[in-house]
Amino acid sequence: MGKKMKSALVALAVLLTLFGQHGLSQESKREPEKYELKLIYIFEGKAPEFIFVIGDSGFKSVGRLKHFLGQLPKGSEITWAPGCERFGKEPLLSSEKDMKAFRSFLDEKGIKFVLVPSG
Repeated sequence: MGKKMKSALVALAVLLTLFGQHGLSQESKREPEKYELKLIYIFEGKAPEFIFVIGDSGFKSVGRLKHFLGQLPKGSEITWAPGCERFGKEPLLSSEKDMKAFRSFLDEKGIKFVLVPSG
C-alpha cells in the first residue's frame, strides 16, 4: 500500500470519527417531546388484533413499542386515553402486572406516563 493511500485512509478514518461523534452529540441533545399513544383494534379475523400507534408509527407488540419508547429523550411524555370499552385481551390494559412493568420501564427511561382514566 502506497504512502498516499495510507494518508487517504487515515484522513478518511479521522473524518468518519469526527462525523460520527458529531452525529452522536446531536442525537443526545434531542429535546423531550410529548406523544399521544393509541391502541387500534383490528376486526378482520376471529379475534381482534391490536396495534399501538404513536403519530404515524404502529407497533404490534409491547416489546416493539418499548423499543421505540426507549429511544426517546429523557423528559418526554406519553399520554394514553384508552377509553372504557374493552373487548378482552388488550395488551397492557388486560393485565395489571404488565401495566406495572410498562410503567416501571418508562420510569427507568425518564419518560413521564400519563394514563387518562376512562369515564
